[in-house]
Amino acid sequence: MRNRFLRWVPAALVMILIFSFSAADGEESGSTSGVIVERILKLVEGDRPMPPQKREALFERLQFAVRKGAHMTEYAVLALAFLLPFSQYWRPVWPLAWRGELACFLYACTDELHQRFIPGRSGRFQDVLIDSAGALVGILVGIGILSYIRKKHGNTEDRVNRTAP
Repeated sequence: MRNRFLRWVPAALVMILIFSFSAADGEESGSTSGVIVERILKLVEGDRPMPPQKREALFERLQFAVRKGAHMTEYAVLALAFLLPFSQYWRPVWPLAWRGELACFLYACTDELHQRFIPGRSGRFQDVLIDSAGALVGILVGIGILSYIRKKHGNTEDRVNRTAP
């Protein structure tokens, strides 16, 4: 029983982390991604600085990509974390996959709702879809790993294992 509870800890920790990132106001959130974008721009520029207008346009595009990439990564990690406890209940891969994706989608919806109450932030369904796409990547990676492990250990049964520790 204790082992079953412990399998939920990684998912809970990732959810807390996502919640804390979402609690940052718009300015704080923007400055975090801005630091990363500045480092990228310095690498791109090297010894030859760009004209200010071109640099600003590139900064905006990169910041969008960094922010959305971070969202996708968070939800890919959350999806992987959900596979751990879900795999103890559902042996077939595809029911496991859609349940993991659904859990991430629902959490993304609550996350965007949470952001609507944070100054300088907005909750958008477009972000839920981006988060869900990241979760799908995590699910596919996780299922690949899980299938490999099951195949390697000869554990290919396709029924629910309710007696797992």
